Amino acid sequence: MQRWDPLKEHQLLLLRRIGDGDDLSGPDGLDHRHSARALQTRRLVDISRRGGVWRAQITDAGRFYLDNGIHPDHPDRLLGGAAAPRQRARLVNTTKRSESASAKSEAGGAVTAAGSAGTPAAATVEQARQLVERLQAEGGTVRVESPGSEERARWRRVIHAAKQHGLVPAGFHLKHTGRAAGDLIIRLSNDDDPDETDWNRIRLNTRRVTTDPDLVFTALARNPAGLEVTEASVPRALDLIRGLAAEARRRGHRVGVNTKTKNPSVYLQVDKTRRRVRLIEEYDEIPHVPTEQEARQLRRNRWMVLPKTDRVASGRLRMEIARAGWDKKDTWADDKRTTLEKRLPRIIRDVEAGIAADEEAKQAAQRAHDEYVAELNRREAEERRRWQAAIDEARPQAVELLRKKAFRRAYDSWISANEIRAFCDALEHAAPDELADSGNRTRWIDWARAAADRLDPTQGERTLAGIEFDIEPKPGDLRPFIGDWSPTEPRREYRSERDQQAIDNARLQADTWHHGMRGRATWWRK
Repeated sequence: MQRWDPLKEHQLLLLRRIGDGDDLSGPDGLDHRHSARALQTRRLVDISRRGGVWRAQITDAGRFYLDNGIHPDHPDRLLGGAAAPRQRARLVNTTKRSESASAKSEAGGAVTAAGSAGTPAAATVEQARQLVERLQAEGGTVRVESPGSEERARWRRVIHAAKQHGLVPAGFHLKHTGRAAGDLIIRLSNDDDPDETDWNRIRLNTRRVTTDPDLVFTALARNPAGLEVTEASVPRALDLIRGLAAEARRRGHRVGVNTKTKNPSVYLQVDKTRRRVRLIEEYDEIPHVPTEQEARQLRRNRWMVLPKTDRVASGRLRMEIARAGWDKKDTWADDKRTTLEKRLPRIIRDVEAGIAADEEAKQAAQRAHDEYVAELNRREAEERRRWQAAIDEARPQAVELLRKKAFRRAYDSWISANEIRAFCDALEHAAPDELADSGNRTRWIDWARAAADRLDPTQGERTLAGIEFDIEPKPGDLRPFIGDWSPTEPRREYRSERDQQAIDNARLQADTWHHGMRGRATWWRK
């Protein structure tokens, strides 16, 4: 197969779809990507995966094919020959469309031949430039509410022109949804942060949620179960929704329908706030009249209990529009003086006032929350400051305590070593000169002198000079001086009476020690 061979019907439709601006990046384009690859081999589309997102874009050759019905590399075109039959047919159709468009242009006004070819394209490019500027100014998203078919096609041409003429800033690309129905949403997406989750939410909501009046009433008429009225009241309920939509449009608001629920649900949108609208038919309680069957059963079973009343549809309707909060709503109902139809302007004004009150309450709640968080942070900062002050005050005391303990151990070891040596000297002088015991006595004395050398902090490996003078206290060393604070974080910690007594004893022992006192009994005194 050559790349200039005629396209199949589904390939031609897909090429037109890509030419209209659909890059097949969404879930609805997954099934068409294989065919798009085939168009890529014919150099009619370009496919990229920049930023991890699959995108298809029409090439100049693809645009030429759509305009002329023939591939630009076809030998017949390059040699000046005739096109293939199918291609000639498409060229004829294209020519007819061009002639029809020319006739309409002539009927609409006098235009020069040169201007008629250049002006529409230049205007589209200018609109594309304005679109990009608007996207940059409005946070990257533009919504066109329920455009007509001609306006929707114009927007698609503008989007395509922005892509083809390099108007999209580097590192960004254009995507849109609603190419056939519903609201048209255009987004300037950042390739470094595509945020596909948010875009998929917008795209799916656009397909399932619409404010187009025709689509709204078509969905409700096809499935009126969401109106919560009897079949006899459905026509009036639909008229009420139409009246509400008309009054909302007059006030600059919209009435839409959400089709992603089991039954279509109606909502009123004021700016960016949506409020669900419910129409409910009220019922009357009337005394129950036993049927013939119930009368027979009652004669057979005298203990059978019949209902006292029956619920009968009254024809009166009640409109409920939700407020902020799951259990809040505003309610209006038919009464003896007036009907809902006559109260629609008042209903819209009440909804506007309710939304304003909800927004004010939301801001007040946010301010209260911010004040609470600020107070909480202030208390935490004060608690941390007090804890840090206690730690800073306890650190030199803990260092002093560690120095005392180290010095006491060294001092006691030195005293013990000297006492052992003195004891060994006494053994040597006081022992009788008996040859039988001299060898055994000498071994004891040698062993004791070796033990004294190990204890002596003035020699060997355990000298006092080997202990760092600036000792870094551990968390447990700080506990005797910080009260009930935790040594690791700014919080109060629980201590049992036994633990507290041990801490107090350790501190007392260090505070009252002096060089004339002895520490714990050494090993030979135990």
